[in-house]
Amino acid sequence: MKAELKVERILYATDFLESSRLALDYAVAFADHFHAPLVMVHALELSNTAQEAELTTSLPSVSRITAQERLNKLAIGVSRLGLDVEAHLEDGFPPEVVLGAVRRFGADLLVLGTHGIHRGLTHLLIGSNTEKMLLASACPTLTVGAHVLAGVDLHLHMSEIVYFSDFTPEAAAAAPYALFYGREFGVPVNVCHLLPAAPELDETSRGKMAQAYCESLKQALGSSVSVGSRVGAGTDF
Repeated sequence: MKAELKVERILYATDFLESSRLALDYAVAFADHFHAPLVMVHALELSNTAQEAELTTSLPSVSRITAQERLNKLAIGVSRLGLDVEAHLEDGFPPEVVLGAVRRFGADLLVLGTHGIHRGLTHLLIGSNTEKMLLASACPTLTVGAHVLAGVDLHLHMSEIVYFSDFTPEAAAAAPYALFYGREFGVPVNVCHLLPAAPELDETSRGKMAQAYCESLKQALGSSVSVGSRVGAGTDF
């Protein structure tokens, strides 16, 4: 790999929904595995009424007090597990607050819950705020779906990592992280390559696409890694 990957600080963003509660299990498990501090962030969007009340009284609104209490409760629960945790309640639009916190705290991993739904096999809604953060985060992001089982073991055990690629440079950029976590947890990385079902992609075009992808992989993984390509009738590579 070109640069040494690390997980020394984990940022967990919560909106207090059940999907975020599921994500907390994984944030805690990763923090335990890497012996990394866990930074918890909640973005508070006050109603106009609550804002006016705070300006008038110079006191925190009920909404702010309630959010702080809920965040503190989560942090206390994590600290009882022996982990280093800090909690931050910040005003603002959730994507801006969370992405700013990623940069400010120097997070190596961002953990988010999703509360989207499937609409057919080709479309997935993961929540507009989550999508904004996922696409713009300066660090790798772990999203935990709403259908993931709760109560993950604190000492996280993995059996396999699946890395999906569509032969694009963006997919190649994810390869070092798949290998990093595979090595870190001592599990195999299963690589699945997906080619678009386009009639104009003949054997020659597929070969050129695979070759370009291999060059992107070499740049992502470093010159010490040998990467070859072979595309047959299917999507194997």
